[in-house]
Amino acid sequence: MIRYELHRLQGTAGSAPGDSSGWDYSLRKIYSSAPLVEGQRIEVTAPELAAELDALRSLPTRFRVRWS
Repeated sequence: MIRYELHRLQGTAGSAPGDSSGWDYSLRKIYSSAPLVEGQRIEVTAPELAAELDALRSLPTRFRVRWS
């Protein structure tokens, strides 16, 4: 189904414990380490980019996946 009917795959943020029509999936590892800028942490050299990284860390990591 993944090869020929990928368009039918639906994903939603969060999980539904009572819903048996799909699978729970969670991201286990997110690489969110910021690089150093000119040898200094990003919070010092580019605070606006540090704020963007913090916003990315607040994105959901648990999903409910099912076929339509």
